[in-house]
Amino acid sequence: MISVIIPAYNASRWLPETLRSVAGQEGADVEIVVVDDGSQDETADHVRAEWPQVRLIRTENRGVSHARNTGTAAAQGDLIQYLDADDLLLPGKLRRQEQLLREHPEVDVIYSNWQMLEENGAGGFSPTKKIQRSIEDVHADPEIAFFSTLWCPTGAYLFRRNMVEKILPWKEWLPVIQDARFAWDAAAAGARWLHDPEISVLYRQHRSGSVSTRSRRAFLLDCLANIDDIRNLWMKQGPLEGERRKTVLAGYEDLARGFHGIDPKTFHEVHERLLQIEPSWLPSRGSLRLASQLLGYENAERVALHWRRLKTAIG
Repeated sequence: MISVIIPAYNASRWLPETLRSVAGQEGADVEIVVVDDGSQDETADHVRAEWPQVRLIRTENRGVSHARNTGTAAAQGDLIQYLDADDLLLPGKLRRQEQLLREHPEVDVIYSNWQMLEENGAGGFSPTKKIQRSIEDVHADPEIAFFSTLWCPTGAYLFRRNMVEKILPWKEWLPVIQDARFAWDAAAAGARWLHDPEISVLYRQHRSGSVSTRSRRAFLLDCLANIDDIRNLWMKQGPLEGERRKTVLAGYEDLARGFHGIDPKTFHEVHERLLQIEPSWLPSRGSLRLASQLLGYENAERVALHWRRLKTAIG
């Protein structure tokens, strides 16, 4: 059986369509668990009235990771499908990925391609770009791939329950990027992956943005906490060398640039982390690297920021 776990907070506008996309999955034995994370709208009332077959769990508002942990503890399936309350599974997703796991008993996690749904001016959503790439397209090492740029919405995955038990819990101390961290935790736990090349899930991109786009600083702080934690985990395994060292430096460099002009104190803290790893560190970008040699890194970033603002004002 596949347990589909849907955390929902004030999701009454989106949840009906999401539930229909799950209920319409033919050829799969499905249990649906909705965890209402302290909603103040009609989310719970709608589930009770319209979806009696759905298991509804109500909790106080403690965040999406707590809701997923709660739903996982209650789920009965030997396969776990996480799904955000505003995303949609495409027809055949669960049957196809369950069959892939049956054909490949050595595999722990299926992950698929996915497509963006972007909100239009009329308040509806239109399909836009398709994301079609595998772990190997980013890096041969899944830990580095998920640490750097590989990301899929939760609906793109299908997990074996025994692998989920190795990964748990969802990181409640990462309020913004907990989904990216869960995939990395799977890689760190030794998960064996299989790429499903089909588009299996539609991911809504709201005009108001996700948490990461509504609060840039909150997103960057979450990323910093995540990089610090993974860096420490890697260092417990031995010196930070090779691709891991390179990846951590690149992550901190991106954060330093992000914090500059937003949070000077944290910018300096991230710069110090870079110098701890590489005392002679300089930015990787050629122009910024040269300016840093001449002016110092902070002054080079200041000049670059003014230049970007000037270009924006001009045109």
